[in-house]
Amino acid sequence: MMAAVTLLAVGCEKKLDLANPQALDSATVFSTEDRVRRVLIGNYASLGAGSLFGGDVHWMSELMGSDGELNWVGTFPDPRQIWGKTIQTNNSNVLATYSAAYRVIFNCNNILASLEVVSTANKNRVQGEALFLRAMAYFELIKFYGEKPYVAGNTGTLKGVPLITAPGPSAPQSTEYKLPRASVEEVYVQIIKDFSDAESLLPNTNSVYANKSAALLGLARVYLQQAKYPEARDAANRCLNAATGRSLRPNYADAFNNTANTTEDIFAMQVTVQVGTNSNFTYYSTGTFGARDGDIEVQQKHMNKYETGDRRKNLFFFEADAFRVGKWQLNFCNVKVMRLAEAYLTRAECNVRLGTAIGATVAADIKRIRDRVALPEIASPTLAQVLKERELELAFEGQGVWDAKRMKQSVDGLPWDDNRITFPIPLRERNINPSLTQNPGYN
Repeated sequence: MMAAVTLLAVGCEKKLDLANPQALDSATVFSTEDRVRRVLIGNYASLGAGSLFGGDVHWMSELMGSDGELNWVGTFPDPRQIWGKTIQTNNSNVLATYSAAYRVIFNCNNILASLEVVSTANKNRVQGEALFLRAMAYFELIKFYGEKPYVAGNTGTLKGVPLITAPGPSAPQSTEYKLPRASVEEVYVQIIKDFSDAESLLPNTNSVYANKSAALLGLARVYLQQAKYPEARDAANRCLNAATGRSLRPNYADAFNNTANTTEDIFAMQVTVQVGTNSNFTYYSTGTFGARDGDIEVQQKHMNKYETGDRRKNLFFFEADAFRVGKWQLNFCNVKVMRLAEAYLTRAECNVRLGTAIGATVAADIKRIRDRVALPEIASPTLAQVLKERELELAFEGQGVWDAKRMKQSVDGLPWDDNRITFPIPLRERNINPSLTQNPGYN
């Protein structure tokens, strides 16, 4: 007993020399495989921050492209600016998304520069996940902050965003990051390369993390935004072929408000009571379910688009004299980023545009979508019918304004390429980096 007490006394006299985690240099942070993989897992949390795929890129794009179908009634002025197309350069949401996206990119660059410490067995997967995350971040940046949409042409001279692929510090104010904006074309080339490389490196299944089908649906989205329909069709078809064990949920409503991924989820941000953010819930839902006071209302213009008997319409709920988006009704539920239905719809759109039947006929793919919402089959769907199915199936999941831009449709009476439906480069970022030029229409 005395020996034990003596040992304890001696032990208590020793000091604990713990390193300050805020002061660790990159050589230490990325010195072992375990540390690299921990940073990678943490980077998923960065991608799922509220200002990115934790919800903001969903509802901001939908407000920006509302076209009379959504109304912002909340008290926060910054979302109101986005909805009203009166965005200021100091808008806090605009700044937060820009900063969060580059945080993900910086982490990815450092992970990719540290692959030599990763074992052969895990290297492809780690590299593929980092490339996927970087492509996802850059794609949101170019869509929101690029001078004009890709389909405007002159992509070699239009301003995109700074293209950073080399490792470096996580602080965006570092001098090495004071770069001018790359062209829209250069940024798209990098995104396509990252998604394509991720496709070749990632496995078909990878728990809740990025997998081959997610990389392919990301690639399909990029090609669709470029109006490169053969490439988008083929990427969507490969996505469906790689979607091992996945299927549409028999009941449309069951694809949403889930605490775990379903068979329909290709990629989703994980949200629990302990971790994760779902700002779609915050603004789309109501106080009845623990959200705010129903900041975003659905207008009758949208509700009138559904056919009689369409079960997708049943997912909306009516409260406080307005319709609400039921996809985001409950808290602590995963944020949908990519669903299997999108891959079918992308393949169908491209096939109908091209007069092809790669993977399946247009009628077969549209039948899959309409069957589960109790709508009759369309024998020979037209492009307009396919696009309507896409609009209603993916409503308020963050695709609306991008579809309007790529198809050159007006938004709230504004031309598809109007300066007011492009975000400004945030004032803070321009103060830090004098090389950043502003988008047209902003000071």
